[in-house]
Amino acid sequence: MTRMDALHEIKQAVARQVLVSLRLWRRLRGYRIDFVLMGVMAVRSVRPRRVNLVGRSSTRRKRILVIRLDAMGDLIMATLIFRELKLRFPDSVVTAIIQPRNLELLDTNPSVDRILCPPPPKRSRLFPRLRQDLSIVQFYWEHLRNEFFDIALQPKLGPDYNGANLLLKLVDAPMSVKYEDVSLRGPSVKVSALAFRSMITVPNPEPRHEVVSNTAIVERLTGNQCTSIPELFLTDDDHTFSNGVLSAIQLDTCIVSVSIGAQSKRRQWPLERWAEMLSLLPAEKHIHVVVICTKSEESEARQLHELLAVDHSIICGASLRKVAAAIKKSNIFIGPDSGLAHLAAVVRCKALVISPHPADGDPEHENSPLRFRPFSGESRVIQPKAGIYPCTTACDAVSPHCILQITPDEVARICGEMLSCRR
Repeated sequence: MTRMDALHEIKQAVARQVLVSLRLWRRLRGYRIDFVLMGVMAVRSVRPRRVNLVGRSSTRRKRILVIRLDAMGDLIMATLIFRELKLRFPDSVVTAIIQPRNLELLDTNPSVDRILCPPPPKRSRLFPRLRQDLSIVQFYWEHLRNEFFDIALQPKLGPDYNGANLLLKLVDAPMSVKYEDVSLRGPSVKVSALAFRSMITVPNPEPRHEVVSNTAIVERLTGNQCTSIPELFLTDDDHTFSNGVLSAIQLDTCIVSVSIGAQSKRRQWPLERWAEMLSLLPAEKHIHVVVICTKSEESEARQLHELLAVDHSIICGASLRKVAAAIKKSNIFIGPDSGLAHLAAVVRCKALVISPHPADGDPEHENSPLRFRPFSGESRVIQPKAGIYPCTTACDAVSPHCILQITPDEVARICGEMLSCRR
């Protein structure tokens, strides 16, 4: 065995050990007891929450709270909730609690009356969950402790990693609705059952798209059939920006928007494959590639710039709505499993997603296209047929792994098929 072979074997062994450790940690995470939640339960049992309602008539406007502290794509898929609440309770005051980075997705939404954003906790490897929970308690104390809400809704399906359930318990509205968390194990199940026993807990459904799950929970609350879909309201400034950055492109040009970044490395496709795939797009069409990136991804975008042999431009660090306006003018969006793919779907642009999740993988996984594919009839997802050992039900690698089975030829072929179809 050569030295290179020996190093390769060592790397493979280390990678397998990392994957085993990650799976064990995810399994153990379900047994973790939320002591801050237990403290809130103890305080509530001794001193129930009371809000002064003297002088408020029975005809006052309903106050509704929607907690959605997830990523951009999750919030986009939940925007239908706000329209449905306004349809059911026209005179209500709807307050949304979201992450600060997602503020632009709702600040132009006419169905949302007020938006609150808890400050992100300071990054630290020392007790990160405890720091996050304490920041949620502080946010509640500063902004919500003197407010009364008739209805509180926490529509996230699956494990809560952002303190949304804790905030729901702190608010303690007369009617509180949430999904059952089936990821909990051991004593955590009893703690959760005690904490939310007075709330409406919707059973965990069979694997389905997150938009359908949001539809189901709002139907449970309102009692009406939900007919809304995810939506985003762009402004004239957003359209002006997109017109400006795309003004130099000829009218008969096929605009291909590309996003190279994702929250986790395993969802990212190598830059060399992006460059090769874009060079294989239909030769009969005049292609212009628009590379969309954040400030933190600027170096990767510059590397792709050096590799690309087609006409292209870069949009770096633009706001979410301005990016959405630029994607709306594109013929197709191509990217990894990220929030921008949902942004493309909500502005009615064809979306092609390159996913690391195996086609025969776990349908309930956080990377499963069954749950998280762009909600559009003009979207497609490319997946590996099966995981690469030791991945089985999902890709758990730290770096790009199962996604490497997807070839530039395959992506270019499907992209060509989508471009040939009329919108």
